[in-house]
Amino acid sequence: MEEDTNLASETESSPESQEKTPDNFIEDLATDYVNYTQFDSAKEKEKFNENIEGMLTKLEEFCGLVDMIRADTNLCLTETLPRIQTKCTQMQEIFEKIDKLEAFVGMVKTNVSVLEECVNKAEDEMGSLSGLKKMLSSFVGPKKTVSKSDKKAVFNPPEIFSTKDFFPGPQENVQTEDTPAEN
Repeated sequence: MEEDTNLASETESSPESQEKTPDNFIEDLATDYVNYTQFDSAKEKEKFNENIEGMLTKLEEFCGLVDMIRADTNLCLTETLPRIQTKCTQMQEIFEKIDKLEAFVGMVKTNVSVLEECVNKAEDEMGSLSGLKKMLSSFVGPKKTVSKSDKKAVFNPPEIFSTKDFFPGPQENVQTEDTPAEN
């Protein structure tokens, strides 16, 4: 047994022998594991509390945002949406007036086209440059007298629209509104 203690004292004294023994290796490993598992719970608790405080702050901000959205939604549903609906009904009346105006413009365009055709036809029959020819002929030579009976053409005016049909005067509106409806 003395030899065992001598061997142990010899192995402890030399650094090369300390690294090679399994006992020292196990002790070092155990010490490392102890150091690894040791932690400061106060620091960890402080970090945990800071994280919780940050999350609570963000949650309060989120709740405030949700409350604002709810208030805006209530405002939209109670005030803005009914106003939009009334404006839509008013716009329907305007749309109907626009449609009637478009129909009126189309009819006016048609009537103007008919009148242009009549004017072109009359110019062809009568001569569109007759006034200019008269002025030039007075400078150049003696005046020719043209009898009206020679150039007499029959003009049949085309049927055109009446604005009263589309735009009743203010007096007509007042009369129709003031008269009571007959049953």
